Amino acid sequence: MARIGGFDPRVLFGQRVTVHGRRELPGMVVSVPPHFTTPSEREKPVSLDKLFVDVGLPVDEVERHVRVGDVITLRARMLRLNGSYAACKAMDDRAAVAAIVLCLEELARRRHAWDVYAVATAQEETGCIGAGVGAFGIEPTAAVAIDVTFGQQPGVTGPETFKMDGGPSIAIGPNIHPRMFDRLVAAAKAVELPYQVEPAPEHSGTDAWSIQVARSGIPTGLLGIPVRSMHTPVETVSLRDIERTARLLAEFITRLDQDFADTLVTKDAFATVTPPASPAPAAAATTGGVPS
Repeated sequence: MARIGGFDPRVLFGQRVTVHGRRELPGMVVSVPPHFTTPSEREKPVSLDKLFVDVGLPVDEVERHVRVGDVITLRARMLRLNGSYAACKAMDDRAAVAAIVLCLEELARRRHAWDVYAVATAQEETGCIGAGVGAFGIEPTAAVAIDVTFGQQPGVTGPETFKMDGGPSIAIGPNIHPRMFDRLVAAAKAVELPYQVEPAPEHSGTDAWSIQVARSGIPTGLLGIPVRSMHTPVETVSLRDIERTARLLAEFITRLDQDFADTLVTKDAFATVTPPASPAPAAAATTGGVPS
């Protein structure tokens, strides 16, 4: 087995999976019984090279249906927890996809001057590749990336974590256009929506980076949905935070006008970069990876 993207290998042992070979095969991630391991091996998680997938077939049938490089995904159903919480695999970034869908439903009931492109990107976990392609093709006047961020949980606290059910985070830092940050905060305040400020002092580790540096540069904002137990089959989110993210994005888009587009123009000693000449500028919303 080899890793594709981000996941916590400590939780793989004993998981149910699907092998996507010439036909889909249900299987289980297993290893040798503890009786056949050394005392030191029993004191730490089973390493990736000691795991294998049992699909319950003879070797010749496995070789007929499975090729080297076939993808394996976890089989995990969503679990509704108490209150507004839910857990499932790939909440990073299913949560953002859900927020975008809710935002589009809200925009269908409201008037907005800007054209809106919703993009669900691929390969965020392997280099933010899809977002760069999408941003290059659309070339929006402005963009908002949506990803998950670290939610507070036992053993995980500090300035890099955010309160669950406390509203989305709004990132600020060199990856984020200051006008985009200001407008997102203003939109949250206008509808009394709870939000949290997320400092991002360098590469944000999200699609916002690929979008910002596409073509000659795209003014970008970043919203984060707090998630705990990240990169496991039980990533947990507050459904209210997904709804709040959708409301914030819809409010932000509804308030966009040509005057705001003019404030995004960059002027320096070398060049003047202006928005595309069109009666209705584009705003793109992207997620950090298509869920599997």
